Amino acid sequence: MEFTDPKVQSALIAAAVTIVTLLLRAITKPIWERNFHKFKLESDYKYDQRKKVREAISKYKVPLLNSAESLNHRLWNFSKNASKAWHIQRDGENISDKYYLLSFCYRFLLFFSLCRKIDLELVYLDSTVSTKKDLDFLKYLKLFPQIFSDTEIFKGTGYNQSVATDHFFSDEFREIVREMSSDDKMLSYSEFKKKVEEKEFTHLITYFSGISVDHSCLRWQVLNSFHFILMAFLNDYGYDFQKTSREKISGLAKSLPPNRLIKNAYTFIERACLNNNKEVRNVMSAFSDV
Repeated sequence: MEFTDPKVQSALIAAAVTIVTLLLRAITKPIWERNFHKFKLESDYKYDQRKKVREAISKYKVPLLNSAESLNHRLWNFSKNASKAWHIQRDGENISDKYYLLSFCYRFLLFFSLCRKIDLELVYLDSTVSTKKDLDFLKYLKLFPQIFSDTEIFKGTGYNQSVATDHFFSDEFREIVREMSSDDKMLSYSEFKKKVEEKEFTHLITYFSGISVDHSCLRWQVLNSFHFILMAFLNDYGYDFQKTSREKISGLAKSLPPNRLIKNAYTFIERACLNNNKEVRNVMSAFSDV
């Protein structure tokens, strides 16, 4: 056999290519299959977790939005009518006759109780792989209670952090919120009222009743900071009729005395990684015009 024969050379080259191809395939196939299998497992895991997180949010999303809307309406009303002192229980007054105060506390607790329900649904889920929209939703839920229980909100005011005067200790706040549900069912307003008459939720009633009528106290400023973040949340996830225009938000900010805590609240927003959220930025920009 003449190796110089072009036909022989072509046959040898073809054979060599075939052998090399088979060897490379034998070497790379297990690696490719292993990497593909790993990729598929990761993709399936992320899809499964995202789906379950979305389902957990969807389970309580509408009740939460409705509760947020109701609380938002009350906060708007309170911003305009705090001076009328409807929320204050004076000595000798029967708590049963203080509808404004009772309903205010009820709406507040109902909202946080629904936030807690979603949080409990997520206990065994990996929310870190959620879509950005769902992740921002969960960031809001983490941020809301911090406004009332993290004393860093009072930074620069000389506030005594060791005494729960204008804030709630975090564990006690969680316990108050937990008491809003019975046998996994939310308390109705009448059930809540009955518990208040039986001297439950006393701390919360005292907290709201003690808010100054002139918007000057720290409690008011905490509640006001929360209100603006709540409006951002509704603008982000609510129905169109639950949203508040930028002009109306700006008008509210201008109509109220300066809020000493708003810069600290924005620090909380940055800590929650919501500072680049469009709706949060729109709402907080209202204070730049004041």
